[in-house]
Amino acid sequence: MTNLSAGNDNQSDADRASVTERRLNFAPRTALGIDGCRSGWVMAFRVDGEIQFETRADLPSVNDALTSDASVMIDMPIGLLRDGGTRHCDALARAQLRPYRSSSVFGVPAREVARCTDYAEANALSRTLSGKGLSKQSFYLFPKIRELDSWLGQPKRKGVWRECHPEVAFACLNGGIALKASKKTEEGRAARLLLLHELGNVESALSQGLATYPRKEVLPDDFIDALVCLLTAERAPDRRIVLPQNGPSDDNGLRMEIVAPHF
Repeated sequence: MTNLSAGNDNQSDADRASVTERRLNFAPRTALGIDGCRSGWVMAFRVDGEIQFETRADLPSVNDALTSDASVMIDMPIGLLRDGGTRHCDALARAQLRPYRSSSVFGVPAREVARCTDYAEANALSRTLSGKGLSKQSFYLFPKIRELDSWLGQPKRKGVWRECHPEVAFACLNGGIALKASKKTEEGRAARLLLLHELGNVESALSQGLATYPRKEVLPDDFIDALVCLLTAERAPDRRIVLPQNGPSDDNGLRMEIVAPHF
């Protein structure tokens, strides 16, 4: 079993050079799983059938890695409400994840709140609009929420981008039952790896990822979340579920839906 708690905090210049070379030779992909990480974003994809990882500092730099119709699943909210409240997809996700993992579905801010760069200001505005405050953990996601919201409105963007919540995806792979053990534990990581068997040799990919990227850039569970996003991206539409079916669009025309593997 791969030691997922291990990492490489002393990556050599040669290792970094090999990563740069791989980017230069990177052919556009038809399926991509993306998760946020400390250094920006971590992508999971296939090269000649083998799973690989790569990090990018921002989403526009992902564009060269995609075909025009690529299936992209990302662990970040797509579609923001105008006046606060709870997106229907988030309510359905929490229900799917009870009793163990419902707290992993963070409250998604209204678009006006997400534009705030000061926590006190964002918290006050959230209370005004929705009657609810914000957790610091939710606020720390705001830069990535803003980045994705802006990127999805760019006409040059390639791919079909959908929101994927990893814990919902893993619950679906587990027969609709949320996993009890946290992904931060060895038990939880091992359980999630078993559910990723249809991807092939994920342990080899994880070992390579952990050897290439130090923990200060990518955490072990970031790789796992990117992998389940990739699995969902590779599934045909009839082998996925969407919460809710035909979800509403926000003011920018973005569908507020969470996609997961069918179980």
